[in-house]
Amino acid sequence: MIFDTLRHVEDFYKSYAHDAGFSVRIGQQKKQNEEILIKRYLCSKEGYKKEDEKNVTDASRNKRAHNVMEKRCGCQAHIVVNLGSDKKYRIVSMVEEHNHDFVSPDKRQFLRSNRMVSKRAKTTLFNCHKASIGTSQAYRLLHVSEGGFQNIGCTLRDLQNYYRDLRTKIKDADAEMFVGQLERKKEVNPSFFYDFMVDEQGRLVRVFWADATCRKNYSVFGDVVSVDSTYSTNQYNMKFVPFTRVNHHLQSVFLGAAFLDNEKIESYEWLFKTFLKAMGGIAPHLIITDEDASMKAAIAQILPETVHRLCMWHIMEKVPERVGPSIREDEDFWKLLNKCVWGSENPDEFESQWNFIMTKYGLMEKEWFSTKFAIRQSWIPAYFMDIPLAGTLRTTQRSESANSFFNRFIQRKLTFVEFWLRFNTALECQRQEELKADNASLHSTPKLMTPWAMEKQCSVIYTHEVFSKFQEQLIVARDHCIIQGFSESEDTKIVTISSQS
Repeated sequence: MIFDTLRHVEDFYKSYAHDAGFSVRIGQQKKQNEEILIKRYLCSKEGYKKEDEKNVTDASRNKRAHNVMEKRCGCQAHIVVNLGSDKKYRIVSMVEEHNHDFVSPDKRQFLRSNRMVSKRAKTTLFNCHKASIGTSQAYRLLHVSEGGFQNIGCTLRDLQNYYRDLRTKIKDADAEMFVGQLERKKEVNPSFFYDFMVDEQGRLVRVFWADATCRKNYSVFGDVVSVDSTYSTNQYNMKFVPFTRVNHHLQSVFLGAAFLDNEKIESYEWLFKTFLKAMGGIAPHLIITDEDASMKAAIAQILPETVHRLCMWHIMEKVPERVGPSIREDEDFWKLLNKCVWGSENPDEFESQWNFIMTKYGLMEKEWFSTKFAIRQSWIPAYFMDIPLAGTLRTTQRSESANSFFNRFIQRKLTFVEFWLRFNTALECQRQEELKADNASLHSTPKLMTPWAMEKQCSVIYTHEVFSKFQEQLIVARDHCIIQGFSESEDTKIVTISSQS
């Protein structure tokens, strides 16, 4: 047989081997002037392991799997090709007989020489990782889409090894590729903002970005901003710090984010300076953060006119570990505590309920609870009701939503490139939800519960989510309040109401 290239030789012998039921190993070759003159293709069971490979030390043997099996059995099957004067390859030697059994047709999918990660499998893996779907799940999706494991062309281990090797290649230039992605975003849309810092060794130590939609959202919803530094680090132990806000559908929206190599004051000072730069120098009225002391100091320095409060949700998340198992499982305790923390309308109401709970459950002497009570003005909404829109942070729903959103793509130690793929996919999903809510509010009408013109007017002005909150209060007013009188001032009508006695 005559072949134009060695690739054709290899394809022929592998196809022959697959149909017969054995695997191929590439053998020795002879070259002259960088041209291959002779090449051998062997049955994978040809020869035996070398003695020096068998006689490994006990220490190295312990590092290897204890069930590694010997696969070679001295099989002589092979072909040899050489290069003729016409620059074509011909088979000059072939041994067809094997000294072992062939693989049955249903197991030929496991023959190593015929396995490869196809372009289709690579594309599926890439798209799955963009959506934060792991390699094992990607392989199961291939099983369905290809009509069976035998049609995938590779094993799960092959796919895992391919992804491992790809990550190794990425890691060598990961930060450079990440910054390059940010620069390309800016080239496409000049309103995309990013900034970064490298250290003396050229390592990326700080980076912040916010796209055009982030900056627009901040201009509309940026009165109250939440900053969270509690998320897991990436592969390089850099902290992920996102900025979020609540939109007109009471959904959490992304305003920008950063990676920081440490949690020192100067890192957060750089972060807030960069955030202000991205947002045209306009500081938020209120900023909600976790209890990070360095962040608190940086806010005082860079955002002196911004009111700083602590995130209730993060504090309440720590309560279970601060109480005993009996209290932790007590539903009445949680009802009382949630009503006290989330529902108190004024400081006196909060303090009265708090002291009752601490006494009832024997928590008065617990240092953690005493500390939280001492700083109550910084995290209990009853103490900052005078701040516009601060009440929108009363509910846990949006904090849980934001936490769930970001944990989709930062739960593992990812490279920058892996993070960027997952992040962009998740952000598209978040913004799609806002578009769906916009569409619903524009093209449907909520059910009215009263004949009042005020309710009808608000059903048109407000989004469905905000109107639902308004309607709840309206029904409470209808059922529990009475009208005391009316007054008019130019074009304004004033209605005075009071609770029913």
